[in-house]
Amino acid sequence: MFRCSISRLLISSLCLVLLFHSWPALGTVRAFNVKQMSFGLTVDPSAVTIKVGDSASVNLTTISSGVSGSQVCYSEQGFPSSGFNLTFLPVCTALTQQTTRSLLIVEATPAAAPQNFTAAILAISGNESASAYLTITVIPAISPWIPWAGILLFFLVIGLALFVGPRRSRKSRNEKSMSEHGRGDIGEPK
Repeated sequence: MFRCSISRLLISSLCLVLLFHSWPALGTVRAFNVKQMSFGLTVDPSAVTIKVGDSASVNLTTISSGVSGSQVCYSEQGFPSSGFNLTFLPVCTALTQQTTRSLLIVEATPAAAPQNFTAAILAISGNESASAYLTITVIPAISPWIPWAGILLFFLVIGLALFVGPRRSRKSRNEKSMSEHGRGDIGEPK
């Protein structure tokens, strides 16, 4: 009786293993009929620091896998509505066999406030797109301590002038003694 149930158990286990061998492991996902991206995008550097009024250059590299001749155009998503000028050089270009290089110039205009944010740089070709993230840090054009140092220096000078007061000019001892003894001419009798 035990032999029969053990053999049935082994046979049914073996059948289950063979039947479900091609199923994905628990917790994994298999996607069917998904179109693979034919290109990708990288940015270098992935983070830039810009002073207000200055600009920074970012290299864009589009990496294509076997696609050439189709056109890719660059765009952005996530930049503030004011305070920045973006220039893609070129805006659109033809994909080559492996890598296509472009340039992004990010200018922080005087209207840009000091801030830190991350924006997406997009490469769009037909109905496909690829993105890479760029972190922007905007700092003030002058150091924030410079105006405070000027204000502190102003109050220090005013305070010294009020508490110390004006000084009287001192004459040298020779000038004092000469003025006390006469006109100060040397060699003249008194």
